[in-house]
Amino acid sequence: MFVIGTAGHIDHGKSSIISRLTGIDPDRLPEEKERGMTIDLGFAWYDTEDGQRVGLVDVPGHERFVKNMIAGAGGIDALILVVAADDGWMPQSQEHLQITRLLGIKHGLVALTKIDLVEENWVDLVEEDIKDKLKDTFLSNVPIVRLSSETGEGFDLLKIEINNLTAKMTNREDIGKPRLYVDRSFILAGMGGVIAGTLRGGVFTAGMEVSVFPARKKGKIRILHSHNENVESSSPGQRTAVSLTGIDKQYLTRGSVLSTPEIVSAYPDDEVLALSVELIAESPVSIKDRRRLLLILGTTEVEGEVRIFDGDEIKPGRTGIIFFKPFEPVLSFINDRYIVRLPTPAITVGGGTVLDILHRFPRKKEQSKFDYLKNRLEMTLDKLIDTEFKKSRSVDFKNDYLFSNYSFSEIKREFSERINRSEIIEYSGRAYRTDDLKTISAKVEDALKTHLSENPHANGLGIDKIARQIGMPIVSVDPFLELMVQNKHLVKKGNLYDLPERTVSIKGELKKVADLIESTLSKAGFAPPSIKELIGTDKTKKEAFEYLLVSDKIIKIGTNLAFYKKSWDLIIKTICDMLNKGDQLTVATLRGKLGTTRKYTLPILEETDRLRITERQGDIRVKGDKFEKL
Repeated sequence: MFVIGTAGHIDHGKSSIISRLTGIDPDRLPEEKERGMTIDLGFAWYDTEDGQRVGLVDVPGHERFVKNMIAGAGGIDALILVVAADDGWMPQSQEHLQITRLLGIKHGLVALTKIDLVEENWVDLVEEDIKDKLKDTFLSNVPIVRLSSETGEGFDLLKIEINNLTAKMTNREDIGKPRLYVDRSFILAGMGGVIAGTLRGGVFTAGMEVSVFPARKKGKIRILHSHNENVESSSPGQRTAVSLTGIDKQYLTRGSVLSTPEIVSAYPDDEVLALSVELIAESPVSIKDRRRLLLILGTTEVEGEVRIFDGDEIKPGRTGIIFFKPFEPVLSFINDRYIVRLPTPAITVGGGTVLDILHRFPRKKEQSKFDYLKNRLEMTLDKLIDTEFKKSRSVDFKNDYLFSNYSFSEIKREFSERINRSEIIEYSGRAYRTDDLKTISAKVEDALKTHLSENPHANGLGIDKIARQIGMPIVSVDPFLELMVQNKHLVKKGNLYDLPERTVSIKGELKKVADLIESTLSKAGFAPPSIKELIGTDKTKKEAFEYLLVSDKIIKIGTNLAFYKKSWDLIIKTICDMLNKGDQLTVATLRGKLGTTRKYTLPILEETDRLRITERQGDIRVKGDKFEKL
């Protein structure tokens, strides 16, 4: 299924062509019929000689309704550029040509209309002028069909050229991610709210669960309608009307998007779009930081603020990269096409493609982190995958590419081929480049060696310090550390990471302090001083205490007690003997056995409860789950 759109200046005969070709009047609004002018989008269909059903979109030609024209042009596969013989090339002829070019339209033809109103030699002159205007555009060397909607002259040839045109086009791909940008919303008796648009990216079926954006409301497809008949399913490129259940009509407005619940729920709030942009030569302004622009993507229109990626401004006729913060939500995929205009006066400035979806404006000092965007200017699947690795070092082949115009199957196939070539590895649902793993692993090991050579008493290094030393964010470092642990290049000790088979050691003044603390706890037996009394706020004593803990020479109980290891072992043996003999184990009986006070026996038993050596039942302790494993 293909969609062909008409475009051109006001009153050049776009609607008349469709009416004569199909017998359907695309001007559906009373105001349009009264004024003889297309205001909003019109729709019809036409069956080619080859049996191909083609959707036809009629767009308004008046400069005041260019936004409506863009909304229609965003869903077409080919263009019929309409130029009237009595007027010739006009301002909206040029603007519509630029818009369709920026939207990525590749195929089309020219309809030279109203030939019955002028002499033939004048038609020849107009045709030559059109050819000159179309040089170096996607419409250079396309057929120019001379038409009269009044007499029907040229329409047999137009039908042949439309047939030839459809033969050149390729069907839109089903990537399993259906999106319908709503261009019409209305109420039908017995059906309630109905929305319509050109489906892209996937298939809709009757009964399918869907969600509407930006309301993020769920519902089900009740009825699908295409070209005046009910259908069970609708495919990419097909003009589709959808009757829904479960979603109030107030959420089904033009500019909203119907898609799968997975896509709608996962789409980020407060997004910033990274965009490639080309300013048309006719643009009256440059783009500078903080300029407000109107972005039109699909049928969604939203104002927003701009930041320039590199440099101070982008001038007319030039290209660049910008960051766009929309003031209202807009659902976009990477590589989607868009148009930007001035909000006021309403003038087309340029357009381009979506390069990425970010969570905030990047800071100028972070520019190097976004250099990967330059490699997305000519988008391919290879480049998308490569740049996503450059961006975040590790990727989830499904979730990180959810908002891309590639299917999960082709992305997974590319990942599998790279895994087979040992370019990437997969771990815990994420993929990593082997070169990145080698580089980052070397940096982590160097950071640990440096720190631990200076602090041999330390039990390792926390992720925050590792990330800071190797210059990466914690969220990016974390999966690489886990991989290094998995590959036995690191060992994890609680929240710390250490080099394998490294022994903790101590020397100098720190050793003297550690020996003193160890001696004090050894002599104290079952009644040690509190940790606060033992080390206070002295930094050296604190480091020595940590060393004794990690070397298993002392045992910390609760928040403010520590026992000499041999003393703790005796405490555990005493408790085990009491329970094995059937003695009643309480705070009081343990106090009697140890010859100490409640100040110590209560936290001791709370610790053995935590370790599940004992289990509290009222005031009595019994054997816990881990008792037999001692």
